[in-house]
Amino acid sequence: TLPNFLILESLKQWDGFHATLLKKKIEWQDGNVIPSKEPGLGVELDEAICDAHPYSGKDLHLQMMQTPLMP
Repeated sequence: TLPNFLILESLKQWDGFHATLLKKKIEWQDGNVIPSKEPGLGVELDEAICDAHPYSGKDLHLQMMQTPLMP
């Protein structure tokens, strides 16, 4: 799927709620992602889960905060 893949930034290890968003869990081994053999990016969203948990906030969760969320 991604023959030239080198670095991946992610939300921790895509566990918990984030893991439910995908139909097939991302595989990890020794802190490394095992690339999917599926076409494209190799992931498929579970749209039923996405529809059941719509974002209701007004701000993007990745924007800069005035104070850190965690010390």
